[in-house]
Amino acid sequence: MFGFLFGTACLLGLTATMARGRHGHHHCHDRGERGFRFGRGRFFLNRLLDRLDTTPGQEKVIREAVDTVFEELHSAKREFRGTRGDIASAIRDEDLNRAAVEEVFHRHDRVIGHVREVALSEFAKVHETLDDRQRKILADILESGPFGRGFGRYR
Repeated sequence: MFGFLFGTACLLGLTATMARGRHGHHHCHDRGERGFRFGRGRFFLNRLLDRLDTTPGQEKVIREAVDTVFEELHSAKREFRGTRGDIASAIRDEDLNRAAVEEVFHRHDRVIGHVREVALSEFAKVHETLDDRQRKILADILESGPFGRGFGRYR
């Protein structure tokens, strides 16, 4: 009987924890909205670094590159969310305000262009820091995906 009660209490606690996480209520102040920096994304990055057999110096460069790219993506996401009001007001008018919609698209193009430049710069840093064997492994992993054969044993 005690085991049944204990199991039920554990299940209720797990359910409450999962529901809190699903709705974004967490108490870790470092986490912010950058899910990759902490949590599940960090697990995949650690696994990738182990798979590539990187040195501490290489790990530092790769971690900084990943963090920089994801911070830029986070900023872009904020910018894209901020334009919903502009689109809504353009649609709300009696006639579609094409100029306002075009301006939103131009802002999006600028943000995407900036993210592309930052990503290319960071990819170049990672490429420079890896040796030929590590680049081949990374290319295989990227080609097959995180759950493909790339994370298995390397031949």
